[in-house]
Amino acid sequence: MPQTHLVEPDKPVDLSAIPTCAEMFSDDRPAAEREFRQLRDELVELQRRLYAQGTQRLLVVFQAMDAGGKDSTIRKVFRGVNPQGVRVYSFK
Repeated sequence: MPQTHLVEPDKPVDLSAIPTCAEMFSDDRPAAEREFRQLRDELVELQRRLYAQGTQRLLVVFQAMDAGGKDSTIRKVFRGVNPQGVRVYSFK
């Protein structure tokens, strides 16, 4: 994942300063899929830790036009994560 997409705790976030172009990510699909699976496994473990700690939350924001693939992305990213610990909201 590009370092430009990392958000540091306790620091303000300027979403308009974060690039959204796909070129920021790998052109090597097999490598990108391996990294995705590793990050997803890490998300599963972090969910357990966050639940055990009981004091912090994780906010994930997907922004796209209608039919932009948000639903399928949510399904792929959160596969393996306990659905009882996930809330999905639509806002406009």
